[in-house]
Amino acid sequence: MKTLDCKGLACPEPVLRTRELIEKQKPAEFMVVVDNSTAVENITRFVNNNGYTVAKVQEKENLFELLIQKVESTMDEQNTVPSFEKTHFFKDGELNKNPMFVKNGETYADYVSYDKKRKTVILLATDKLGHGDDELGAKLMENFLATLTEMDIWQIIMVNGGVHLATKEGKCLESLKKLAAQGVKINVCGTCLNHFGLLDAKKIGETTNMLDIVTTLDLADKVIRP
Repeated sequence: MKTLDCKGLACPEPVLRTRELIEKQKPAEFMVVVDNSTAVENITRFVNNNGYTVAKVQEKENLFELLIQKVESTMDEQNTVPSFEKTHFFKDGELNKNPMFVKNGETYADYVSYDKKRKTVILLATDKLGHGDDELGAKLMENFLATLTEMDIWQIIMVNGGVHLATKEGKCLESLKKLAAQGVKINVCGTCLNHFGLLDAKKIGETTNMLDIVTTLDLADKVIRP
């Protein structure tokens, strides 16, 4: 069985190497070895979205061994969904309508064909808005996120200090929960959470990696970075 050694590799290299192996060799099963839990989560999400599953994770001597196996899908429509969006439209192997489009009765096929809807991404690299006074900046961020609930937002990406917004109780988290309920996809950088020791403190959103972040920014019609 093929073993992919990804020890010591920074995000998104473990995911990129896993993707390369799947695309080039399409193995029935293989093993990936990493040395941090963030990589485990990122690889797990990636393979789950691309016709594979993590059958077993074994931890020993500060390493994680992921046994990855190919799964057969009977849903032709799922194969048309870009991997970075599958978690937004599929759950437990069934096609679900994105909450953002339920009010319009739209399915994934409707979504990709609806060229009038702009894909606006909010990139949050800090938990405060502006420079000069941190207390004022925190208040302005509360107001900014509260106002976003009145807009059509596609996704929110949090990196660096912005990940604190997904971990702290308060008005910002309340606004993020409202946005998520409206169908906005919340992405939280796994490397950043790990850097701040906040992996277990995340209260909202999906832990993501740099590959998904760059892909999302590339596909966006507009990126707002306050």
